[in-house]
Amino acid sequence: MENLLGKNVIITLRKSTIATVPKHREFIRTLGLRRPGDQRVCTYTANIHGMVKQIGYLVDVVVKG
Repeated sequence: MENLLGKNVIITLRKSTIATVPKHREFIRTLGLRRPGDQRVCTYTANIHGMVKQIGYLVDVVVKG
């Protein structure tokens, strides 16, 4: 995933945040995702990499374009 730094990516929430760690729920909210199926297009930075690394079991990351 580190090779994605600086690229535009689509982050999709694929699982519900019910029964997850509160910190992970905060990461999901920070990324702007609310319910399963929600997507967000953003630039993949070191901050986003750190969040995705911890919540990888909840989201999918795909390079846009």
